[in-house]
Parts: sequence; C-alpha cells; structure tokens
Amino acid sequence: MKILFVSDSYIPVPNGTAVSVETLRLSLEKLGHTVYVIAPKYRFWKHSERGIARLPGLFKPFEKYNLSFWPTVGLNLKKLKDFGIDIVHSHFYFRPFYYAKELASSLDVPLVNTNYRIFPEVEKYKDSLKIVKARRVKKALVEMIDYSNACDQIVALSKSSKNYLNDFDITTPIKVVPVGVFIKDYISYPPEAIRNKFKIPHERKLVLYVGAIENENEITFLIRAFRSAWKAIDDVHLLIIGSGTKLPDFQKAVAKLPLNKFTTFTGYLPKKQVNKIYAIADVLAYPGRIDPQPLVIAESLASGTPVVAVKGMGAQDFISDSQDGFVTDANLENFSGKLTEVLKKDKMRLDFSLKARINARKFRASILTRELVDLYASAVSQYKNKIV
Repeated sequence: MKILFVSDSYIPVPNGTAVSVETLRLSLEKLGHTVYVIAPKYRFWKHSERGIARLPGLFKPFEKYNLSFWPTVGLNLKKLKDFGIDIVHSHFYFRPFYYAKELASSLDVPLVNTNYRIFPEVEKYKDSLKIVKARRVKKALVEMIDYSNACDQIVALSKSSKNYLNDFDITTPIKVVPVGVFIKDYISYPPEAIRNKFKIPHERKLVLYVGAIENENEITFLIRAFRSAWKAIDDVHLLIIGSGTKLPDFQKAVAKLPLNKFTTFTGYLPKKQVNKIYAIADVLAYPGRIDPQPLVIAESLASGTPVVAVKGMGAQDFISDSQDGFVTDANLENFSGKLTEVLKKDKMRLDFSLKARINARKFRASILTRELVDLYASAVSQYKNKIV
C-alpha cells in the first residue's frame, strides 16, 4: 500500500505528533508499505530526506513551530498522481486545515484523519478575555466537526477521546488505534550518569515530567503536587524535561520557592536522549488532561517506570490502575498522595515497574501499526464500493 501523510508538525519538532508520525512511517515501512510525507519546511532544518516533501508555510510571529496557516505552496498534482497513492492520512497538532482533503479528492482516494490534541479543550487554557476565549472554543469545535465530517475515517487515539467525539454531530466512522512505541528504544543510560549531569544526589527519589511547558499541561498543578510530596518525603527531586512558551515563567516562579534546589528544568532535550532517561526515574508524573494519547505514558511504562496521571481525554486508557501506576481525579491532594505513596513504598514501586514492562508490550508499534493497516484497507475498500 502507498500512503501519503500530511502533517502540520514533523521532526525535528519536539512534540508528540512529530514523534508519532515518524513512528508510524517507520513502522509501516517495516511492514513493506511505502509512505510519503508532506510536512512543514523549517528554516533551521537543512537535511535532505527521501520521500519527504517540506512545504513552506506561515508561522505565528515569534513561534518557529506553531503554524497559523499551512501550506502556502502546493505540490505538483500530476507528478503526485504518478506515485499511485492509495490513501491520504492527515495528522494535526495545531489545527485542522483542508489541504489534505484537497489532495485526497484530487487523487480520488479516501482520507483518514488523526487529531493529536482536542482543539476546543486546548483553547480553554489559552490566555484571553472570557468572551474571546468562548469564541475561540466555538470556532475550534466547528473546525474539528467540519473537518471530521469531510473525512472517510477518523482515528481516535484512545477510547476516551472517541467518547468525546461521539458527543458531537460527527457522522464519519471513528475507530480507536493508538500510536505504538519501539520498546527497544527505552534501554536506560547508567543512572549515575544522568544524576551527575543534572546534579541530582544519588540518594534522592526522582519524579519525572516530560512534555511541553504550557498552561494546558497543568504545570502549576504538577509543581504544587510535588511540593506536597517533597514535604512528606523531603529527599525527592523533580526533573522537568521539555520546552515551551511558559518555561521562563515557571523557572522564575520555582526559583523563589524553597523547593528550588529540588527541582531541575532541563529545557529541550533530543528525543533519543529522553528515551534513555525514563528508566532512572522512580515515577512519571502526568497531570495533563486534554491529550487523547499521552505518548509519554506508554514510553515510561516501556522503561519500567510507573506513572501517576490525572484522568482526562486519554491518560486513563493507558494505565492499569493500581498495577503499573495510579489514575486520579483532578484533585491536588489525591494526585500528590499517590505520588507520595509510590515514592515511599519501595516494594510497590518494584511491583509496578515489573508490571509496567509487561503491560507496555501491548503498545508495541508492530502490533498497533497492523491495526492501522487494517483500518486503511477497510477505508480503501469502502471508498471504492461507494464510488461504484
């Protein structure tokens, strides 16, 4: 099968969508399929990539990754038709736009779509006046519904996100197919090397956060929860890996707190390096509520690191509660209590770790990508029957 990806975010951009699209590309090619990718052109990215078309687009001012409208230049459709594309799959991190639909219509093939964030919920976290925020939420909801109904198949990344979509007037079939991980990528660095690098004493328990430093990821909630755990345990450290527009604000805020010496912000780290850090942590804290599939949860479990997460659009679908981690409601006391419990109880943490490695097998890319191929085949078959 020949598959055309259209994504508004791609490597080397440091977000889950870019990682997921590249994982899917590699997984599909391992299964013998051909994947072409249309992605944004980043001025700082000079690599030549086979099968990848980088198109220029308009970015928001002062934000090198965030596309406001994309692309500004199209492809040669006549040449693209010669590739014999069977299906187009759009992947959105910032917002839906119709370029992928136009390509699918021109190629006369079905269109599949995956949203990596629930856009109306993201808008609720943005800084703006109440009336402006309400308009943005409504606009994002309309865009999401309209684009979904223009597709032939929707891929939901979790059962919870599918349930969310089912509450709206979306008539396109929706099937749950998460993105998998390559288990072998999560072999750890020697723990002492990472602790030395970030000046974390060897005897301290380590809480890890991996993700964008943005309001929607509940960083304030994370720091407050860690403060409670720190007061209960004392010898514990918070390692925050990730960049974002709010990073300077949180660095300044934490610098004024007594727990400053027990908190480290790394900023952006290369994905391959992050993969090998998970396993040195005692627990991964995931306070966000709006990602349909927090990929970091599957990555942490693959490393044998238990997770404490807040129930939201998808986190609870990837954790076996009280087996490889805990899922709590959005209550600070409950979340910090479970963090503290995992950190205090060494035997529980070891049991969770062993179970995490076992449970992570169901998230292997080789398994989940085969499910995606079955979805593609079904979409192509139904599209051809519809035409006939």
